[in-house]
Amino acid sequence: MIEFADNDILKLDERFAQEDIPFHARPFRAAMEILGDQFSIGVGGNPQVREIEQAYERLIPEVKFTWPGMGTGLAASADRVRKVTIGVVFGTVNMTVDKGLGFSGHQEWAAWCRGDRKIAERSAFAFADMHDLVYGINRGAQHKNTLTLWGLAAEQLKLVAESLSQSGSIGSAVLQPICLTAELAMKGTLLHLGVPEKDLKNPKLFGHNLNKLGERMAKDSSHRDDALLLPALNKFPGYVGGRYKETPLTRLEIIALALDAQFVAASAVRRISGEDMASQMEAAAGARGNFFP
Repeated sequence: MIEFADNDILKLDERFAQEDIPFHARPFRAAMEILGDQFSIGVGGNPQVREIEQAYERLIPEVKFTWPGMGTGLAASADRVRKVTIGVVFGTVNMTVDKGLGFSGHQEWAAWCRGDRKIAERSAFAFADMHDLVYGINRGAQHKNTLTLWGLAAEQLKLVAESLSQSGSIGSAVLQPICLTAELAMKGTLLHLGVPEKDLKNPKLFGHNLNKLGERMAKDSSHRDDALLLPALNKFPGYVGGRYKETPLTRLEIIALALDAQFVAASAVRRISGEDMASQMEAAAGARGNFFP
């Protein structure tokens, strides 16, 4: 048996950070290095592999929550925002909304929704949007920069979810990542659809104009979402000119914008990827427009 201490793992983690090894890969790598030729997995493998991985998770919890393909989104109950992490899973999984949103079961989810069916359905659609965005990004896209832009949109959404899930006051700073979530996702889709990158950067054609991006996306790849997507984009502020000004929007209004941005990003991706849990929600609950203003 190989002996190791917490300090051994911490020293390895410092080295792994310098080598830019992703968090999720570090426990397994540490087990390989500590055990050397005694490293063995599978049937009859060395049980110390899991022991080292568990010690690593205890000391550096981030390794458990940073798997590639994971994405973060948000759901809301009035002005309470829940940050939700969606993980890419393999095989057949019976996925339920309550568990997907991180609740222990239906009763806890219903209590968070205040027993209000509209809040519950809105949170279900929010979960579907997160799912379609995260899983859709992992589907192949023809243009190499499409995945980059979709990934950047997901990163902006994560910033939004982390900011709004805090109970304190929020200001204009969060509007930029909200708008960028929608913008980057739509630009990624338009790139896939054949719109030249130079046109997307041209302020006279598109620039940061979300309405123009949405209209072109709906024209080039129409989708049932368009009836809600285009009106939603009309609500977004011009964040470039207003980013140095305090916003007059209330917390509730900013949360509504964030959910719209999540919807726009998911819609942009699902019309290319074909990943469409939202359609299942509509089949079960009714048209999305019944639950969103």
